[in-house]
Amino acid sequence: MTVRAPSTHRLRRFVATAAALGSLFAGLTACDPEVPSLPPLAWQGPELSAGNTGDEVTQMQVQLRTRGFWLNDAYGTFGETTRHALVAFQKYFGLPRTGRLDERSRFILAAQSAKVEPRKPGAGRRVEVDIARQVLLISQDGVTVWVHDVSTGKSSTPTPRGSYKIQRQINGKRISALGQLWRPKYFTGGYALHGSPSVPNYPASHGCVRLTNASINMIWDEDLVPIGTPVVLF
Repeated sequence: MTVRAPSTHRLRRFVATAAALGSLFAGLTACDPEVPSLPPLAWQGPELSAGNTGDEVTQMQVQLRTRGFWLNDAYGTFGETTRHALVAFQKYFGLPRTGRLDERSRFILAAQSAKVEPRKPGAGRRVEVDIARQVLLISQDGVTVWVHDVSTGKSSTPTPRGSYKIQRQINGKRISALGQLWRPKYFTGGYALHGSPSVPNYPASHGCVRLTNASINMIWDEDLVPIGTPVVLF
């Protein structure tokens, strides 16, 4: 059998993509705490909820991050970012949105270690907002970077669907007709991705895409969604 060498164009594209991903993930993990050396999350075990601490919580956090769900609580502490990461996981897989590691959620979380995949992959950095599942996914060249818990527009004030780009942004608080927006990144008109102290597990906004303040702060601090980034809402 004759094996053909890849073309120069494909090699250059592969090297460029690998370099971009390597730089991106190196930056994202540089400030991460050292991952504790523990066995993987077991398929069976106690139910975990906000306020719990210990090795079981650490195992859950490591597995959530491995699957692509962002959190930044200290390992072993089931705090708010851990709860939102778990809710995002439950939303993504169509599970009850309890924010607790119940029997079913534990089984599905422990079953695989592969990162979840974007539904609208493409070249470069992209943001997709899955309105049905109420999650936001950031990807780089078709590979998931992080998934975040969101709340989009309620039925009376729906979030616009379609393909847009980040057009402008405000690094601070903005008071508008759509409410109070923290560090908004606008993708069309007055609609933005923004932080909020209230991100319930159902659509509740005036049309914007609400993230937790911790999530939007991380996105700004890591420059994950600069002006010009494509945003697809579906």
